Amino acid sequence: MFAQKLVARDYWAALELCSEELKSGLNERSLGEEFEAIIPLDWGKVECIRLEENGTLPFVYITLGGDVFSEAIIVHAFATENGQTKIASFELGRP
Repeated sequence: MFAQKLVARDYWAALELCSEELKSGLNERSLGEEFEAIIPLDWGKVECIRLEENGTLPFVYITLGGDVFSEAIIVHAFATENGQTKIASFELGRP
């Protein structure tokens, strides 16, 4: 869902999926700037959003496919807040 919200440029909704600690260092504008650095507004349609197998949990690698090349979102850690799982750490861009 986090990747879908970013691709839709719904940065507020993407932030709502993050832990309070992570959100304390982010805002809609900064998240948008970071995301648009890897997936610019003129990228076009993101054709595929897929989770990649990695065997190392809770590490999650999400592929974002485009017409020419692909990018990624890497979720490094999760947190539980008020009974909900939230993203505690992520990285934008391929390693």
